[in-house]
Amino acid sequence: MDQYSLRPPPRIGTSAILAVLASLGSMFLSCSGRPLWGLILAVLSIPLGLIGFIRAASPEIKGGIASILSIIVGIVGVAVAVVAMFFKIVLFHW
Repeated sequence: MDQYSLRPPPRIGTSAILAVLASLGSMFLSCSGRPLWGLILAVLSIPLGLIGFIRAASPEIKGGIASILSIIVGIVGVAVAVVAMFFKIVLFHW
C-alpha cells in the first residue's frame, strides 16, 4: 500500500558510513602498530558520528544507531590508541 508514496525511500547517511569506517579503522590501526593514525581516525569518527546522528533525525536518512555506535567505538578507539602509544613509547625506550 505504501508503494505510491511521494516520499523517497530512506537511505543511510554518508557521514554515518564514514564514521563507522573511521572508528573501525582506528581500532585496526591502533592494534596493528600505528597508534598515531588510529588516534587521528578515532578523533575524526566522533564528530562524523555526531553529524550522522543529527542528520538521521530526518525521515529520509537512516543511520542513527550506526552513528551512536561509531561514537562509542571512537571514544574507545581514543583510549586504545593512547594506551598503544604509551606501551610503544615505554617498550622502545627500555
